[in-house]
Amino acid sequence: MGASHQERGAIEVIQDLMQQKWVYELFGEIGARQGASAAHVEQLRAVDAAAHVFWPFQAPPFPVIAATASGSTLTDIDGNDYLDCHMGYGAQALHGHNPAPVVDFVREHLGKGTGNGYTNALELELATLLREILPHNEKFAFQHSGTGATQSAIRLCRAHTGRRMVAKFEGTLHGSHDLAVHNTAPWYHGHPAVPFPEIGKDGIPLVSAFAGVTPAEPRDLLILPNDTALAVELIERHAGELACILAEPAASSFPFEETTIPMIREVAVAARRLGVPFILDEVLTGFRSGLGGAAQKFDIPTDLVTYGKVISGLGLPLSAIGGRADILDISQTSGQSWTDFGQKTGLQGSHTGNYLSVAASLATLQLLRDKGPAYYTDLQAKVDRVQGRLAAFRAAEGIPLRMVGFGDYIGCFQFLPEDSYTDYRVYSRALNPATFILTLLLRKRGIYTLGMPMFFAGGAHSDADVDRLTDAVLESTLELRANDFPFDLAWPATSAWGSGSSEWGSGSSDWS
Repeated sequence: MGASHQERGAIEVIQDLMQQKWVYELFGEIGARQGASAAHVEQLRAVDAAAHVFWPFQAPPFPVIAATASGSTLTDIDGNDYLDCHMGYGAQALHGHNPAPVVDFVREHLGKGTGNGYTNALELELATLLREILPHNEKFAFQHSGTGATQSAIRLCRAHTGRRMVAKFEGTLHGSHDLAVHNTAPWYHGHPAVPFPEIGKDGIPLVSAFAGVTPAEPRDLLILPNDTALAVELIERHAGELACILAEPAASSFPFEETTIPMIREVAVAARRLGVPFILDEVLTGFRSGLGGAAQKFDIPTDLVTYGKVISGLGLPLSAIGGRADILDISQTSGQSWTDFGQKTGLQGSHTGNYLSVAASLATLQLLRDKGPAYYTDLQAKVDRVQGRLAAFRAAEGIPLRMVGFGDYIGCFQFLPEDSYTDYRVYSRALNPATFILTLLLRKRGIYTLGMPMFFAGGAHSDADVDRLTDAVLESTLELRANDFPFDLAWPATSAWGSGSSEWGSGSSDWS
C-alpha cells in the first residue's frame, strides 16, 4: 500500500482500502448472500425511520433481516444460518435465543394477564427474587429500557437532594436521553477523528452527540475525566451542587476493568463521604459480572443501581432501578394524593411492569439462579479458550489480534499493540478504524456481529461454537494479512477530519 500508514493518515488509508479489488469482491459476495435482506431494508426505509438497521452513527454494513433464532443460531430471511455473537446487544446472551423454560413460562401466562396498566402478582415475585439475588438493593422500580432506568435514577436523586447537577465520566454510555448523550461514547461524536475537547480545571467542555438535544449547561452536567485524582477533586469542589454521580463499572468505550474499577470505587467512596448519591449503571454488567453484578463482585458502594439488557427475557422490554428505599420511595405515593404534591416524582407509565415482560424476566433470572456458580465458571472457561488461542496466534504470526472487553462475557476483536490501556483517549486513538472489514469476513464465514466484531458470550455458546468463532477470526485475520491489511492503522493525536464531508464518512456508499 505504498508509504507507511502513519505517514498517509487513517482516512486516506481507509479510502484506498475501500477501492481495492478484494474488498469489492467481499462486498459482492456478502451482497449476493443477502439479496432478500437488502431488498427488505430498502422497502423498510420508506416506512420505518428508526429500525435498528438505520441506527445513526453506527450504520451496520450489509444489514441482516432476522427470520428466526434459537440458542446461538440466527437465521435471516435469505435462509442463511449464523452463529450469533451479537445476541441482541448482549440482551439475549444469558441463555441464548428463546430458551425453552422461559418460552414455556411466558406461553403459560399468555392470554391470562392484563397486559399493561395494572399491578400483577408476578411483580412481587420478581422484586422478591431481585432482593434475594441483589441484597445490596433495598427496593426496586421497573422501567422499560436502560435509557429509562438511568434517566429515572437521575430524577430520583435530584428529587432526593434538591440539587440539579449530575456528574458522569467522559465516554460513558448511559442511554439516549438528553443528559446521557453529552460527551458519550466516542463513536457518537466522531472521536478521535474529531479532536477530543480539552480537559480543563472545571472538567471537560459539554458536547452533545445528537441533534435536537437541549444543550446541557455547566449547572446541569459535570463531565469527569478518566483520571481518579482529577475526578475526585472535581466532585469535592462541586459536592454542594451535585445531585448524583453516574458511572459504569467498565464502559464499552473503555473496557478495562483493571483500570476502571479502582477509579470507580474510589469515586464512589468519595461520594459516600461527601453525601452525594452514587448511581452505578449496570445495564451492561448486571448479572454478568457474577450473579450480583459488578457492585457485589468488586465491592463498590452504591446508592442506586440501574439494570437492563439481560434482566429482560425473550427481548420483551424491561429494566430496573435498585437501591436505597429512602430514594426510591420518592416515587411511591403517601396514600393521599394531596400530600404528594411537590414531594413526589413519578416513574410509572402505561407499560411499566407489564405482565409479559415481568413474566419473562422472572423466568430468565430464576433459570440463572438455578444454574448457580457453575454457569459463570463455564463462561469463564469459554472466554479463556478464546484468549488462549489468540495469544498463541499472536506469538506465532506476529499480528496484534486481541479480544478486549469486560471480564469473562463481553469481548471485541481488535488489532491493538497493547493488552491493556490506562488512558481512555489513548485507547480510543489506538483502535483500528478499518476493523469493520473483519466483521464482514466473519459474516462470510457464518458469524454474525454488527459493525464491530463483538462476542457477547453466554450459556448457549457451546465449546464447538467457541472453536468455530475462533477459527473464523483467525482465518479472517490471515486473509486480511494476505491482502496487506493495515493492522497498525491508528488515529493521530489530532485530526483535521471533523466535517463529516468525506466520501468515506458520509454514509452514502451503496454497501452501507
